Order: sequence, then C-alpha cells, then structure tokens
Amino acid sequence: MTKEKKVFSIQKDDILPWLWVTAGAIIYATGQLVFIKPLHIPMGGIAGVSLLLNYLFSTPVGMVTLLFNIPLYFLGWRTMGRSFFYKTVYANVVSALWVDLMANIIPGFSGEMVISALYGGIVMGTGLGLVFRGGGTSGGTDIISKWLNRKKDIPVGTMNFSINVVVILVSAFFYKSADSALYALISSFLSGHMIDRLVYGMDVQKKAVIITSKPQEVSQAVLSQLKHGVTAMDATGMYTGDARTMLLCVVHRHETGELKKAVLGQDENAFLMLSNINEVFGKGFKHAEQ
Repeated sequence: MTKEKKVFSIQKDDILPWLWVTAGAIIYATGQLVFIKPLHIPMGGIAGVSLLLNYLFSTPVGMVTLLFNIPLYFLGWRTMGRSFFYKTVYANVVSALWVDLMANIIPGFSGEMVISALYGGIVMGTGLGLVFRGGGTSGGTDIISKWLNRKKDIPVGTMNFSINVVVILVSAFFYKSADSALYALISSFLSGHMIDRLVYGMDVQKKAVIITSKPQEVSQAVLSQLKHGVTAMDATGMYTGDARTMLLCVVHRHETGELKKAVLGQDENAFLMLSNINEVFGKGFKHAEQ
C-alpha cells in the first residue's frame, strides 16, 4: 500500500510542472495575440522579430518564432539541463501553435495603446511566470545570452537587454511610431514584475546584517522582541583592527521598524544593513514543500 502511494506521488509531481508550462505557454500566447499584435506594440527578442516580419510580410508569427528558435535549441542543449531544454522546446511549440491557430478566432483588443501595453505585460508575464515555475524558459534571446556568457563572459542580463532594445527600436521604426517603443518598455517592465511575483511569490522579506560590539545584548533583544533566531559570526574591522561580531537574521517586512528599534536600543553605534530576500524557508516563514 505504501509503495503504491509513493508511485502516485511521483507521477503527480512529474505531471504538474508540465501542466504549469502548458497553461503558461497558452496564456503568454493569448496575451501576445490579444493585446500586443493588434496595436503593433514592439516586443524584444525572437518574438519581436516575428511580430515585425508578420507586420511587413504577413508571415505566421508562431511558425516564424519556432523556426528562429530551432538553431538556438542546439545552443540550449549545452547551456541548459535536459529538463529545462525539453520544457523550453515544449513551451515554444505550444505557444507557437496557439498563436497561429487562434489568430483568426480570438478577437484582438482595439482600445488605447497604453491600456493594451498594460494588460499585455500583465497577461504575458503571468504566462511566462507559470512556464518558469514549471521548470521551462522562454528560449530565444535567453539562450543566446547564456551561450555568449559561457564563451565570451558577457553578462547575461546586459546582452539580453541589448538585444531586446535593438529589436524594439527597429520595430518602432518600421511601425512608424516612436511612442510604441515606450509602450513596449512598459509592457516589458510589467511582464518582468509578474514573472518575479509568480516565480518568487510575495515572500519578499528582509535580511539583516548587524555589526556590533554588544552581540549578546542585541541578540537577546531581537530574540525576545521579534521572536526570530540570530546567527553570530566573528568579524574584524579592517580600518580599526577591532574585533567585532556580525549578526545575521531574517525578519518579515513589517518588522523592519521594530528590528531597528531593538538593535539601536542596545547599541546606538551598531552597523545595520537591510536587504530584500525573495524566498525564506524555515521556522517562522515558509515550509520547504510550499
């Protein structure tokens, strides 16, 4: 009986990521089809090139996107793991087929371009976020950027951004609309925001690094007032040569003010650094299985 339950659990865990990828690819393609394509809002990467070619020569968006991605898959095989690779190819195929098959079925948005850019960014970002959460990627320029990073040590983000900006500007030129480039940036920003929210969730907490000469007092104040654990590490101030203790703890965002009060109340000369953390697993936060 126990063995059968284990097999069912494994099968469920294997299938669920593919469902995320499938749903995400369809949602992404729908957002592109409804909000971006009808009003000629530029996009970056391979998708942007495909939309531009469709505008100039009426070529099928999905099929051209897929054809451009095929040579990149050979690069992706080396830069991505097999699971990421298979899911990326699958997501590209699903979204390409959906865009072309639904082109004359799903009506496009005909309102203001700024509204279209807002909704397009949110919907496409939601779709891509589900694809990423399922273990896939968007392919295209992501693969090129990762390959160049390995070969030429060019930062992935820099290369990806550069390619996207070039495609957006060229598209805006052919669309004969300078404003469309701005709308493309708005859409891209919202898309990235939605991806982050779906991949990392709303679990943005605060990591605190505290350098103090009163570690016992500060630790006790944090432990008693905020009920969060504290980790101590030895540190040396290189300017003065004095021995210090560095404390590390994580608190909820709404506890930031209380943390400052607890630390500075014990040591007004403490050095406190706060930074965002996307996900926190452990006692008082999320369980690993979530």
